[in-house]
Amino acid sequence: MLEKLQQRKHRLDKKVKAIKAWRRVSSIIFATTFAAVLICSVVAAAIAAPPVAAALAAAASVPVGSMGKWIDSLLKGYQDALRGQQEVVSSMQIGTFIAIKDLDSIRVLIDRVEVEISSMIDCIEFAERDEEAVKFGVEEIKKKLENFMKSVEDLGEQADRCSRDIRRARTVVLQRIIRNPN
Repeated sequence: MLEKLQQRKHRLDKKVKAIKAWRRVSSIIFATTFAAVLICSVVAAAIAAPPVAAALAAAASVPVGSMGKWIDSLLKGYQDALRGQQEVVSSMQIGTFIAIKDLDSIRVLIDRVEVEISSMIDCIEFAERDEEAVKFGVEEIKKKLENFMKSVEDLGEQADRCSRDIRRARTVVLQRIIRNPN
């Protein structure tokens, strides 16, 4: 899952770069077009009748400028939506990483509990073989039982922490999704 999130983040980064470039290119194109219309209107005013040229220049420059702003606003909206998705993916990556680390620590605690259980079983088997060893075996089992209970408590606490961290990460992701609905 972490790899898929990394791939998704990489694709979003590429898209944001492309949108930035397209915004620059479109701004340059519309600025150049606007300047060309103004230059043509000045030339037309110098050559032809000034009132007709001024009217044509005004009529041509307004749509070009408005069109440029409209295209830029569309691209900016798309760029903002992509940035929102990037935030959500980053939050998901962090939450997933925390959950994986918590689950790893739970796995370590479970391994420790398994070792203690097998140690207690060995003590029981030793005590069953020899009647004199029963007293010694019972004492060993009591000691190991204390360690076992401590390990079980640690495991329960770690499971609670893991559950809390996962809920917190899920809440953060949901808040980012709600804040950036696009």
